[in-house]
Amino acid sequence: MLFGIALIALYSCRKDIPIAGSGVQLRFSTDTVFLDTVFTQVGSSTYNLKVYNPTDEIVNVDNIRLGRNQSSQYRLNIDGQAGNTQNNLEIPPNDSIYIFIEITPSKIGTKDPLYTDSIIFSNKGTEQNVKLVTLARDVYFHFPTNFIVVSGIPLPYSVVADNQTGPVTLPNDKPHVFYGYGLVNDALIINPGTELYFHQNSGLMVLSGGTMKVAENAIPGIGDSVIFAGDRLEPFYENAPGQWGGPLGGIYIGQGSNGNIFNNSVIKNATTAIRVDSAGPFDNQLTIANSYVMNNSRTGLYGGHGNVKAVNTVFSNAGLYVFYAYAGNYKFIHCTFANYWNQSTRSTAGVTLTNFIEYVDKNGQTQTLIRDLDSAYFGNCIIMGSARQELSVLDNIGGNLNYEFHSLMLKLDESIPTADQGFDVNDPTYFMGNILINKDPDFMDYERNDYRLDSLSQAVNQGNSFDGSQTPNASDIVGKLRSAGNPSFPDLGAFERQ
Repeated sequence: MLFGIALIALYSCRKDIPIAGSGVQLRFSTDTVFLDTVFTQVGSSTYNLKVYNPTDEIVNVDNIRLGRNQSSQYRLNIDGQAGNTQNNLEIPPNDSIYIFIEITPSKIGTKDPLYTDSIIFSNKGTEQNVKLVTLARDVYFHFPTNFIVVSGIPLPYSVVADNQTGPVTLPNDKPHVFYGYGLVNDALIINPGTELYFHQNSGLMVLSGGTMKVAENAIPGIGDSVIFAGDRLEPFYENAPGQWGGPLGGIYIGQGSNGNIFNNSVIKNATTAIRVDSAGPFDNQLTIANSYVMNNSRTGLYGGHGNVKAVNTVFSNAGLYVFYAYAGNYKFIHCTFANYWNQSTRSTAGVTLTNFIEYVDKNGQTQTLIRDLDSAYFGNCIIMGSARQELSVLDNIGGNLNYEFHSLMLKLDESIPTADQGFDVNDPTYFMGNILINKDPDFMDYERNDYRLDSLSQAVNQGNSFDGSQTPNASDIVGKLRSAGNPSFPDLGAFERQ
């Protein structure tokens, strides 16, 4: 009985509201919906448009449709109903509806074309439209064709370069998108301006017969960086970590792979961006120069007995470590390590050096694996971040752990006694030159990954001239000459302030 009364009341109220007898100018949350950049054959995120009836009358919209009709590559959901057209849709007075919009563009035919359409609203002779715009980029797809089992985990992969293809140069006329791992087992040349994007759980796997040369001879600061990133290009994903990288990390450089060079590169938004593994004692496994490794959910650079040299490089923002070294040989000249991770709680130091790892075996017993950290040299570097301490040295006396810092700005928790630190910043065997503890690097804007030095930076003119001369062409990450300031005392970190 009560339900019947409620229905009658509802019907009576509905009859009291007039229906607009002439065309009404609807209002929209925007006059143009930008769906940002998407790859052809890859679906976009879902965008929405709010359509508002500003009157005290019910508006009966005769027709809502896409301008391109059925040929349109956009898809609509209009007020909860999927379909690119809808007739006789009522909008209550001073109320609104939502239209949800997606696109999976097919190949357009030209480089970087704008694909456009419009949503047309017709009511009682009044016609309005909202424009739809997206940039649909044609790409090279690399889909997996095989599986390789690593530690019991099957990894899908496609061959990028091997002994059958011989050396390969990736074309850079349009981006490359990888699903699964790209296997490199011969020379792979990546020229300046190449863009490589990776789907979730995807990456590159460089084996013993493979070598990557990335923008090897590029000049820093001229805007033709090689990009390694996730395959979602919408603004929400611009700095979102953890978008790519499978069990081996994002870029895996394995045992026997030597002479790899990453220059003028931006490697971002992975789980672990770069993992170098099991180098021999004299291997030149990886050289990184004039590059950025940033916004990774676990680790920026992971060295598992690796051999790495990095110059003029920024390692920033990771959920665990911007650099982790378990054994091996490492050399960093004019590098900035800055971990201002804000996605979750972090209890690890941004830079961690160790000669052992612990693991639990199949019997539930904790085992310790010791390997020598033969060398880790840091010259004219900055190690800063949001944690109370950004350097950790974990030494097992059963192995060697050799490291040296020459001219350094360091974030240090001075409340921890030296005996418990694992290192002593006053020991000239390990720390020499200008060692600046808890000074202000005065980065231009670390929240936006801008690690240039501002005018009040205490890192200016605090470096040593020897390491300053070791940078390519005696310049910084963007090509500014170290000698333009005070050549005897270059600035610390990847950027030279001028």
